[in-house]
Amino acid sequence: MRDPFLLGVLVVAAVLRLYGIDHGLPFVYNPDEVNIMARSLAVARGLDPGYYLYPSFFFYFLFGVMGALYVAGRAVGRYDSLGAFQERFFTDPTDFYLVGRLVGVAASLATVVLTYHLAAKHFGRTAGRASALFVAVAYFNVRDAHYLKHDVPSGFLLILALWAIDRAIDRKTLQAYGVAGVALGVAFATHYYMIFLAPAFVASHWASRRLEQFSHVIAAGVVSAVTFFVLSPFVVLRLPVALEHMRANRQIVVDRSLDMGATIFPSLGLYVDFLLTQGFGYLLVGLTVAGVLLAWRRGLAELALWGVFPAFFFAFITYTFFAGRYLNPILPCLATFAGLTIASLETRFGKAVAGLVAGLACLLPLYQSIQVDRLLAEDDTRTLARRWIVENVPSGETLALQSYSVPVPQSAASFRKSLEANDGLSELTRRGKYASLLEVAERETTSYGLYFFGNGDELNRIHVSYDALQGGLSPLKELGVSTVVLRLPPAPPPPEVTALFERVAREATLLHTVSPFEDANGPPYLDNEDWPPRASLSRKGPKIEIWALEP
Repeated sequence: MRDPFLLGVLVVAAVLRLYGIDHGLPFVYNPDEVNIMARSLAVARGLDPGYYLYPSFFFYFLFGVMGALYVAGRAVGRYDSLGAFQERFFTDPTDFYLVGRLVGVAASLATVVLTYHLAAKHFGRTAGRASALFVAVAYFNVRDAHYLKHDVPSGFLLILALWAIDRAIDRKTLQAYGVAGVALGVAFATHYYMIFLAPAFVASHWASRRLEQFSHVIAAGVVSAVTFFVLSPFVVLRLPVALEHMRANRQIVVDRSLDMGATIFPSLGLYVDFLLTQGFGYLLVGLTVAGVLLAWRRGLAELALWGVFPAFFFAFITYTFFAGRYLNPILPCLATFAGLTIASLETRFGKAVAGLVAGLACLLPLYQSIQVDRLLAEDDTRTLARRWIVENVPSGETLALQSYSVPVPQSAASFRKSLEANDGLSELTRRGKYASLLEVAERETTSYGLYFFGNGDELNRIHVSYDALQGGLSPLKELGVSTVVLRLPPAPPPPEVTALFERVAREATLLHTVSPFEDANGPPYLDNEDWPPRASLSRKGPKIEIWALEP
């Protein structure tokens, strides 16, 4: 690493991403993290995940990472046996999620380095430096590197694929094109939406070489397809099921976006607003737009390499239900366009002006990144609520709560009762998830009977429908519920949930409130949402109310 500036940027990037990396643990409040970890560990039972909303490679990769964790832990005496390693996941999964999150941190830091080198190659060292700096402070990348998810690694695979494409066009050899095909296949096997690298590859070759050696591009496409099949074989082998899963996902991600009313780029306004007010800031967005124009003036080859993927990808995600994390795969391109503008400013006005503009452009995303780190470093409201319940509600009492709420310890008796009610007692003979969770419940010194509002498919939960509570809370009293725990959403909930809140307020007594606010109200910071990490927040998590239900 010959440039001290890059080393400094990496230090800043690492601090921003590592501070608060253990947030929530041993509890995990982001359901996507739970799902991804569960799918990854399930590889131990077989290579077919039976789940195709994502390709399989990321699950296989994480399974390998968890295997490395076991080997390292066994070597230093942290895990006495494979059984102890498995038990640790159910008693305290901190090691698993922490290492999984560090995968995202490593991918993010590698993105900084690759963006620096590729941007410097095309636009000069100043552009490379600025591009790396903008990736380092980008709020959504800092935030999302704290979670075990696909999006940040996809950003790394994007810049890796662009490097491989650029290398292939420079070297003009079949081997180099084959390497590019492998890079594209790995990216596609990690996330389906990386398929937009294919038109970027074709456009880059066409802009530089037209039809010359176009057979190399076709060969790279074949290599890419083979790589995808090797890394995610069951998506192809179970194609009808995979397509059904994709259609179901489309209903969740795309159809919800179209339901907002607009038929053309329905989520465009939300993405632009997020970039302007949180992710990048007005100045950095302006530098990015100017960089696109500058790249266009430099020639089609530059625009094809850096602009085709983000153009296709951004157009696609504007038809999906808005999520700021979807911007991570195009971050290297956005940052490079902004870096090109900084390099142009240096050429025209000198280093001082360029440095000042780059520094000012970093202020908003850096501020947002620091704010989210501050919130992640504090205990979640649900963790505090659990602590209050354990200290103030007698063990053995029965509680009712919502899903994704406070992680109240469930008693062994309640666990067995739930399995019996859901015809799931046979699960105990399989020595899998439920048997391990029951062993954890049996060791709890303070635990409770639990009922959950709504519906769900977890066998260790008994659900009480909202319809059953339309006439009042008597059904809860008949079940012996003495305490109700409410998780208040940031937006108006569905009518049936609102009605429940109103009935609890009328028929119960408020015992305790855990609020994320110091002295104000407004949207909280939630793990899987895009509410901003405002200074008025003291911690992450929803507002929690704990109510006593009179017999």
